[in-house]
Amino acid sequence: MSKSLADQLAGLGLANKKQIQKDKAEKRKQEKLARKHKIETVDESKAAVEKARKEKLEKDRQLNLERQEALKKREVMAQVKQMVMHAKLNLDDGDVKYSFVDQTDNKVKSLYVTEQIQKDLAMARLAIASVEEKYFVIPKNMADKIAERSEASIVFIAANDSSQVDDDDPYKDFVVPDDLMW
Repeated sequence: MSKSLADQLAGLGLANKKQIQKDKAEKRKQEKLARKHKIETVDESKAAVEKARKEKLEKDRQLNLERQEALKKREVMAQVKQMVMHAKLNLDDGDVKYSFVDQTDNKVKSLYVTEQIQKDLAMARLAIASVEEKYFVIPKNMADKIAERSEASIVFIAANDSSQVDDDDPYKDFVVPDDLMW
């Protein structure tokens, strides 16, 4: 049979019988007080384990939320891609260079389009969408539907603010056409 810790300490000469009896008496007093006052002794190791378990659950919950957000974002981008591919206009026979500012990186980009598509883009009847770093011309109503899902996918829609003319502008009577080529 193995010896108790107190017996082992006494055997090594680290504790004497008086100290051992004093420690046992103190332990009995603590237990008696705990029973009398119904005080629960807090086990620190159990509390630490419980705290670690709760922290792990919270961390797992956060990771799960991040995964769900990423999945939702991929689903939305797949929907946007499908909508753009379905509604895109054919630009194969385009011979007019149409320049626009990509709102995602504020750089001037250009597409070759037909004259009719150029006019429709200038009049805001058409829009330019970006999917996987490629640009497509789509109808304005489809661009509005795509913008509801992903605002960043719509790169360009012409602004119709020609109705706001400054009264002090000396050139207000001279209208610059939208399809002016330099």
